[in-house]
Parts: sequence; C-alpha cells; structure tokens
Amino acid sequence: MQSVVEVNSFTPNIIWAFLCVLLLISTVVTVLLLRDNHNKQKLYKRFWGNLNEYIVVLSQKMDFLYGLPLYMSDPLFDQLSRGRTFSEILGTSSWNRMRTYFDEIEKHLEMPFLFSIQSENRFDDASGSKSLWYEMRISLQKVSSEELYYVCFVKNISKENENRIEKEILEDRFQSLLRNTGDFLWSFDVEERSMKLLTPMMDEEHRVIPQSVGTVDIHKLMPDGDYALLDSVLNERVKDYRNFGFRGDPFETLKVRFYGPENTLVWYGLRGKLCTDESNRLVLQGTARRMDVVLDNSVFGDDNGTTYMQSVAMSFPDVRFVHVDRDFKIQACNQAFATDFQIINPKETLGKSLEQVVGKKFLTYMSKILLEVFDTGRSIAWKGGFDREDRLLMFNAIPVKKDDNLTRGAIAIYILLDRRDFTDEI
Repeated sequence: MQSVVEVNSFTPNIIWAFLCVLLLISTVVTVLLLRDNHNKQKLYKRFWGNLNEYIVVLSQKMDFLYGLPLYMSDPLFDQLSRGRTFSEILGTSSWNRMRTYFDEIEKHLEMPFLFSIQSENRFDDASGSKSLWYEMRISLQKVSSEELYYVCFVKNISKENENRIEKEILEDRFQSLLRNTGDFLWSFDVEERSMKLLTPMMDEEHRVIPQSVGTVDIHKLMPDGDYALLDSVLNERVKDYRNFGFRGDPFETLKVRFYGPENTLVWYGLRGKLCTDESNRLVLQGTARRMDVVLDNSVFGDDNGTTYMQSVAMSFPDVRFVHVDRDFKIQACNQAFATDFQIINPKETLGKSLEQVVGKKFLTYMSKILLEVFDTGRSIAWKGGFDREDRLLMFNAIPVKKDDNLTRGAIAIYILLDRRDFTDEI
C-alpha cells in the first residue's frame, strides 16, 4: 500500500519537472530567436540611407502600433515611433485629405495617397526645413468582427519628386531654347535610312509646325540632291565607325535645304554623330539649325554694295551658281550647286573640272550652252525638261570679260523646278 502511494506522489513530480524543462527550452529558444531577429534587424542600420520603403501598422483610430523593419532612419517613421500621430505631423489640409482617404479606403484600395511633411533637420536649407514627400498604399487587416488594422506601405519619394521637378525645369529650359533658336532634334536610321524628328520644327515666326514630330518622309522633307548628300555623309560616318570606332565630329556642319512653308527652300545646318537609340539601333543623331548663308560668308569693305549683292544672290537655296574658265575649270560656286552634287563645302570644287563635279549627264546640258557663250561672247538663256518628265531646268549663262573684252570664262546660273514647287504637297 505504501509503495502505491509513493508511486502516485512521484508521478506529478516527474510531470512538473518535464514541464519546467520544456518551458525552459521554449524560453531559451524564444530568447535566441528574438536575439537573432534583433541582430538581423540591426543590419538595416548599415543601409539606412538607402532604405525608403517600410510598413506601418495603425489602429482603427489611426494610432501607431508598430512598424517594419524595426530600425528605420526616416523622419516620418521616427516621429510615429515616438508616439506622434498623423494629425500632429501633417498640416491641417493634408490631415483632412488623409482622414477622408482612410474613411473611404475601401473605395480606392489600389489608389496611392500622396502627402508631404516638413523635415525637422535644421541643416536642410536656409529656412531650417524642407518638404519631404511620401506615397502611401493601404491594406486592411481584420482583427475581429468590429475592429481592423490599417497596414500602410509607405515610400519616401522625396528624391524622386526632386528629380521630377528638376527634369521639368530642364525640359522647360530646353523647349525654351528650341523655341528661341528655331532648332530641332532629329535621328537618321542607318539601316532603314529613315528620318525621325525628335522635336517639332518651327516656322519663320518660331511657331510650332503641327504634327512635325515623328518619322517623316525624308524625300518630301528635302530635295533629292540634299538627301543624296546626307546619305553619302552617313555612309562615310558608318565606314569610319566600323573601321576606327570614330562616331564623327559633332561640330562638323552639313548644310542642306528643307522645304518650308509653301514649299520654299530653307537652309539648315545639321550637326550630329553616330549613336544607338532606345532600340539599340545605330543612328546618326543631332540638331538642325536654320541658317543664313549670307552671314555664314560675310562680305566687308565694299562701299557700293555690289559684292554684298553677289553674296546674297549666291546664298539663295534654290538658285545654283557656278563660275568656270574656258577650260571648264571651276573658279567658284555656291552652296546650292555644291549640295546638288553631294559636296559638303563649295571650296572643295575649286580647280576641279566641271565634269568631275557634275558628271557626264548634266555636263551635256551645260557644255553646249557654255561653249556658245565662249564662241559668241553673249549671254545665253535656255529652259526645258531635265532628267525626268515633271522636272524643268531654267539655265542662264553670261560671259566673264576682262578689259580687253575677251571672254575669259562664264557664270552659269540655273534653277531646277519640279511639280512639288507648284503644289501644296509637303
């Protein structure tokens, strides 16, 4: 009987001892887990300057309960952790908006809420504070049938907002520059040989030409000779890039003509270099600036204005001018003439034979008229079809004589017209 009593009294002691050991183990494990979690949370301190997202859990009365991660160096997080409420942190207007947002959160759970607070850092600016901007998204967590928590995902977007404002300022200044200069940006695709206008073109009064941005028909944008010049320059640039890695001199100016209002020709100076676009395609990209060729080749010291008048005449975008001697060697020409034959600088034609520059096809028209000028010593005018059915050549040549009245050379002035010069087609 005694042994039975001893066994019965021993059993609770074993159970109690087992429970104590189990509780001790649980406590140790819990402490170790908390310590490990604490050490892991402390790692956030090493990167506090780069953390701008965190979670804040609020009660139904919008009181701060806790936040994750535990260690955050953020002005809003710090103030909430110290027991301050949103009503104390925000201004009256922002608090009223937030209150309405929380009251109606079920209507717009996917809609972020933007707000700002004043930083307490006295070193932020001269006035001692600056606005910090935040984006908040809400998720609802049911605690009971009558209570819920607001789980708030908060992101400090102050840097993004500063970058956005700075970008808008730079964009406004950039657009102002383009409006005042009349420049526009363009991109010429190497493979497709298509041109895209990245910013709008301006008319003579610096007004934006509607629908001028995007891919354009380059053959309607400029004369064939100018396109051929641009195409040849692009070929040379691509060759240099593939052979030597040279992307081109961004300050080298290529003078071409674009069709302006009512199909009038306007000189533009193109500058650009090879680069890759957003699709990683090789393009020639740069700027275009309206040019006054007269100012590009200024004339000084002529009191009667004759030389200046000649310079103005030579600058016309649709009038071609070339001066040759009796051996058909070029003595001078204007930019329009050089561009027609894919020559960047008119000075490159000096001393060359007319055939070297214009080729045999065009030389057939010119030589017949020029020989007649040399033989007769008189001016000759001719007009007729040229090259294709819808193209008209108006050619005039005058003799160049010295004091001995002998014809030393001739000046040819001509205009090429086609159907687009008399239509509204752009």
